Amino acid sequence: MVHIAGSNPFPMFFRRLYYSFPVRLLILHLRNHLVMIGIWVILGLFSTGILGRFFGIHYLMLTPEYLGAVNFWSFFISGAAFGAFVMIWNLTSYLLCASRFPFLATLDTPFTKFSINNSLVPLGFLSAWVSASTWFQWHDEFTESGAIFWNLAGFMLGATTLILLIVVYLYFTNKDIGAILRPLKFIPQPGGRLLIPGQRIPTVWEIRAGFTRWRVDTYLNERCRVRLVRSVSHYNQQILEAVFRQNHWNAVVVQLMALVLLMSMGFFMESPWVRIPTAATLFLLASMALAMFGAISFWFRQWGTSVFIALMLAVNFLTGLGFLNYRNKAYGLNYNHENRSVYNYSALENLCRRNQVEQDKTATEAILEHWLAKNRTPEKPKPKMVFICVSGGGLRSALWTMQTLQQVDKALDGQLFKHTALITGASGGMLAAAYFRELALRQQLGENVDLYDTSAIEDIGKDLLNPVTFAIVANDIFFPLSSFESGDYTYRKDRGYLFERQLNENYHGRLNHRLSYYRQPEAKAQIPMMVLSPFILNDSRRLLISSQGVSYLMKPPGPRQVVHQTEVDGVDFGAFFRAQGADSLAFTNALRMNCTFPLILPNVWLPTVPSLEIMDAGVRDNYGLGLATRFVHSFRDWITENTSGVVFVQIRCWDKVDAITVSDTKGILESLLTPATAAGNITAIQDFEQDNMLALLSDLMGKQRVDIIRFIYHPVRKNRAASLSLHLSKREKIDILEAYRSAETQASVQALKQILGKK
Repeated sequence: MVHIAGSNPFPMFFRRLYYSFPVRLLILHLRNHLVMIGIWVILGLFSTGILGRFFGIHYLMLTPEYLGAVNFWSFFISGAAFGAFVMIWNLTSYLLCASRFPFLATLDTPFTKFSINNSLVPLGFLSAWVSASTWFQWHDEFTESGAIFWNLAGFMLGATTLILLIVVYLYFTNKDIGAILRPLKFIPQPGGRLLIPGQRIPTVWEIRAGFTRWRVDTYLNERCRVRLVRSVSHYNQQILEAVFRQNHWNAVVVQLMALVLLMSMGFFMESPWVRIPTAATLFLLASMALAMFGAISFWFRQWGTSVFIALMLAVNFLTGLGFLNYRNKAYGLNYNHENRSVYNYSALENLCRRNQVEQDKTATEAILEHWLAKNRTPEKPKPKMVFICVSGGGLRSALWTMQTLQQVDKALDGQLFKHTALITGASGGMLAAAYFRELALRQQLGENVDLYDTSAIEDIGKDLLNPVTFAIVANDIFFPLSSFESGDYTYRKDRGYLFERQLNENYHGRLNHRLSYYRQPEAKAQIPMMVLSPFILNDSRRLLISSQGVSYLMKPPGPRQVVHQTEVDGVDFGAFFRAQGADSLAFTNALRMNCTFPLILPNVWLPTVPSLEIMDAGVRDNYGLGLATRFVHSFRDWITENTSGVVFVQIRCWDKVDAITVSDTKGILESLLTPATAAGNITAIQDFEQDNMLALLSDLMGKQRVDIIRFIYHPVRKNRAASLSLHLSKREKIDILEAYRSAETQASVQALKQILGKK
């Protein structure tokens, strides 16, 4: 091309670029379809760790796991899901945008050409994902370069395979204008004067309706070569609409087929091979969101937002009335309406009446007597009583708790667990504590169990998230139809069920018991008592789940005239639900209620009038100290007479002293969110209150009779703490295990040795 001297070719280049089909589509999306762009942005932020790093979402996206392994097939499945997402993106875009570009109807394989030109956003995401995944596999999963290449090849092959399958279907079903008119001739449309290639003067109706056509000069064909757009003004408008209508219906068919396939997978969610990686699940979830947005926008146009809001309100109203609404239940309990207990304050007061409290205290003192007989020696007639308090925090807390229990108990020659009377806590920490306690019981019953074997660490570190996220997308978004039996009753299968099933698979079925299974071992002090304390969302009380009667924990203890003025803040599960079969509650269900990750796991609804909604214990007491100090307060006379004091061993994965938040640059919008920020500091608030409890208890018990030893997880690599998730990367697991060797942790071990009289 010859240019006149002094002329600037760049304005012409940018003009041509601006009016190219890929750029025009991108501009159209940014102007009209921010929801669709926002879905890509959210996935990109998840993949790069900018968003959700604290919860470990980025490595779920970057190193998908399938059947317990990160390999070619896990990447292949995730790639196929990504390919489905890309095609849903193109199909939805085609539904919403094609009518603005009528020149497409004159092309052969219009959808294929549209998809190629609509690839700027997917290619941008893919580039960022490949870079982030390569770095993460190398740096955090310690994957060799050859394996990284193989994994990425699996992702690309999976995406390509799925895309080609859909493209082949559309190739044989979509029609262009030539196919519709053949053997007729093209019919010119009079009065369609072109402003530019691919655009005519819009009618008043088109301007008002928002269907004004967009100028496009060039597009890319299947070989990615630039082609000029031909005029379409001489084509009959009805013929053009027929082409788009037929293509649109094919797009809808593909979306419906994907939806049916996803629903059918939910029927087989118990099979491990069906539980696809979390990354694939997120891509499918994004696909469903795109399809829903596209359907509402396509059918209702400018009314789309209003229709969506009305639809959500209608769904909320209908499900509130019980239509197509399933609430997760406690497995083992009787939910027949005639057996439901009335939940009100008078019923709670009746549970902790004086004679009932004294009865439960007498039974617990008998347990403490067995504990004393096991720990008393001529040299130490008054042994120290240990209370283990573990924190919530997903698998990070679970792995840290198991590592600490194993190593500290081993360092003390088994004296830690032998001296322990009670275990309390929340979430992931209680998963590990319950597993360690079960192993200790099996060892005492004569099984060949090594309490300190690393296999327990491996079991605790196994993934719990993939099956849950799969169940959310393939089953829980729809109405759960599959059912199963637990005890004498039938329940629906959902993500809560699949979480417990995966938990039993990871722990080799060792926790697959009923709540009553632990009554006798606890009563004989073979193992410590354990009280789970999930949060009752209805009234902010604690649900106290134990195989023993614990009515004495329902109210703060003290003089009778004071106790009479205090409010009941806990509910003895065993007593309140005795008629509904409390003893038959699945123990894994009690553990799940105690670690109900918001949104990830479903809240449990209990058979009461009104129904109680149960969620994570961390909302009320993330560290377990509140319940443990109340137990000591309740039995202070017995403890003072028979022990030399109590030791609270706190195992936590949260810093005791948090960094001070800087708010000097807070803007007006951030200031409006200040109440939500304060609510996010709930664990720090709990720390302050529990320090106050410990100080008051120390005054009550006397000098040198209350000790607290903390084992706090601090990352070996600064600012690289393990994420708060139900899935951990290899680097995170190594970091947690190595953190035990820190000087601070070893100092805590030595302090505990000194307190318990071990050299």
